[in-house]
Amino acid sequence: MVTDAAYRRRGFSRACMTAVLDWFAERGVSTVDLRATADGEPLYRELGFAPVSHTALRWAAGRR
Repeated sequence: MVTDAAYRRRGFSRACMTAVLDWFAERGVSTVDLRATADGEPLYRELGFAPVSHTALRWAAGRR
């Protein structure tokens, strides 16, 4: 999720994430993973996200 700089700090991201998490919960989704920027991490923590102990890794062809 990205919020245009001119519209940040108005609760739009919180409202969107709350709606998405409610939608997931209504459908029985019990786990949601995300990657957060340093700017976004406080919001996600406030919404109940917590660090996990695994490291995300990605392989892409042609990077050797």
